[in-house]
Amino acid sequence: MKLTLALALLTALATANIGAQAPPARKPAGPVLRTADGKPNLQGHFQADGGGANYGLERHAEKVGMPGGRGVIVDPPDGKLPLQPWAEAERQARARPERGYDDPTAHCFVSAGVPRSIYTPSPLQIVQTPTYVALLFERMSWRTIPIGTRPHIPDPVRLWNGDSVGHWEGDTLVVETTNFNGKTWLGESGDIISYAEQVVERFTPVDADTITYRATVTDPVAYTRPWTIEMPLIRQQGEILEVACHEDNQDLQHLKDIRDAARAKEKGK
Repeated sequence: MKLTLALALLTALATANIGAQAPPARKPAGPVLRTADGKPNLQGHFQADGGGANYGLERHAEKVGMPGGRGVIVDPPDGKLPLQPWAEAERQARARPERGYDDPTAHCFVSAGVPRSIYTPSPLQIVQTPTYVALLFERMSWRTIPIGTRPHIPDPVRLWNGDSVGHWEGDTLVVETTNFNGKTWLGESGDIISYAEQVVERFTPVDADTITYRATVTDPVAYTRPWTIEMPLIRQQGEILEVACHEDNQDLQHLKDIRDAARAKEKGK
């Protein structure tokens, strides 16, 4: 009996820790690196400490097939996505096992979108010049961000990663992205985004090996108000790998089987 109670207590404590809004503190790694013109030098290989964000941006406990997550939403203060009613219903529908087949990343589409590409659990490389910053993702996609005042592309042009334009505010690289196609998911749990999405990202170096990543998403079709996530990007040693993803791979077939079985069960009612 005592052992059972002890295990229950440990489980409760572990679940409670999932909700921490910040990752563990790290020792500073030295001063922020800088380029010849004095701007922060963001170049290098990084991995987001996403705290399980790819499986749900809100705090969530572990369940079958999904790791737990500490929650990375810093606004609203309650850590909840301010979903429109239809978007909440769609998110709940996507949580069913048969809907895993509908996640575009399962089909090897070119991009996980913004901001999901940042916290998908794989590394990225940042390449920087005075006029451009490029984000190269290990999972087969990239973003090129011009630095300056270039206008966004015409509204009818819609892209997986949208159209990004960056500028510096002190030591923070601010990236404004519009023109999304609305086809991406925000994570495997089915968090919603639409074609109306606009994102303002802030990359702020805090020491030689750490960048604070903050993204504010505005999408009046899916949400009642803007919301913001935050997490650190940690410098990695080595390089990004060449990762291949093939349509009709075995994982996709498993998801398709689950979907087809659910449809057959529904028809049999």
